[in-house]
Amino acid sequence: MRRVLARWKRSGLTLREFGQQRGIPLSTLTWWRQVFRRAGEPVNTASKSVPSSDVVVFTEVPRPATVPTTPPALEIVLRSGHLVRVPAGADTGTLQQVLQVLQATC
Repeated sequence: MRRVLARWKRSGLTLREFGQQRGIPLSTLTWWRQVFRRAGEPVNTASKSVPSSDVVVFTEVPRPATVPTTPPALEIVLRSGHLVRVPAGADTGTLQQVLQVLQATC
């Protein structure tokens, strides 16, 4: 995160803009910035010399443009207000047992 925040400092962007471009939530960036500030560490310093066994490397992973989702085939609302989402292909015997237990306890 030190490197990410150092890139932000060099970018000239606001923290929000920088995070949006890279798919990093603003809350994550501000939290880490505060962590380093409280520790008295400047955000834009080069990495310190540490033993190789203590080095942690972060790699940015691009967020996929779309995440495939499978909508539930069925939604059941119990009298208690609880919602049960049943995916396509669910085992009917297991579903019956689950519903019986929920109806008895809710």
